[in-house]
Amino acid sequence: MSGDLYETIAPYYDLLHDTLTQDLDLILALAAEAGDPILELGCGTGRLLRPLVRAGHQVTGLDSSLAMLARARARLADLAPQQRPSVQLVAADMIAPPLLREHFRLALVSYNTFLHLPPELTLRACRAIQRHLQPDGRLFLDLVNPLLVEHAQDERAFSLEQAIVDEATGSELLVFAGSWLEAAAQILHITWVYDRSPAGGGPVQRTVSRLAYHYYYPHQLELMLQNGGFALEGIYGDYEQGPFEEDSERLLVLARRR
Repeated sequence: MSGDLYETIAPYYDLLHDTLTQDLDLILALAAEAGDPILELGCGTGRLLRPLVRAGHQVTGLDSSLAMLARARARLADLAPQQRPSVQLVAADMIAPPLLREHFRLALVSYNTFLHLPPELTLRACRAIQRHLQPDGRLFLDLVNPLLVEHAQDERAFSLEQAIVDEATGSELLVFAGSWLEAAAQILHITWVYDRSPAGGGPVQRTVSRLAYHYYYPHQLELMLQNGGFALEGIYGDYEQGPFEEDSERLLVLARRR
């Protein structure tokens, strides 16, 4: 769905997201409860795949971006030889994944990945995922709280979001972001500007990426899941599976194949 975007920002992705670990304990707990095999859709550079394999799981990572999958292969290269057969990577879109040889016990769509899908494609994605699950397989979606998004102010004037030094090269990455809300269509438009300068200063390499996040409310997700062949098990507001409330940071959804 957003392969072109990630082809552009793949070189920066791990610098920006390797500190995202808050979801890991919950992901590992869900995996241990569900059992193998496990499917992650929109696996990116393998942020979750590597700890899942190291915990002893059989996992398949699917992503539409070849650049992100290349970085995932590099990340997974340091696995022990006996662990490497436990993970496979597949280049495909989550709305039309190939017929994989396994049926999975757990499908993961991690941190905001599902928000890439516009409404007309969410049901197709759910049905595609449902077909790849075992009869009692579960689906986990990790989304931003839409109630926080709808109250966000337009920030079309760019502001500095992150400043990171790449320890491998010494270069500095400055990330600026601006956004605006299309409330009637439930779309948050975000533009990121990545300015990378070499160690010691010099010419700046600029990369610009634009993204439309389609945000969804709990009642919309429940109807979508029902129509996609799932029964809703729970909606949570944090990674400790506390109740979802208006000011929760996350909207976490767990469903089971009917």
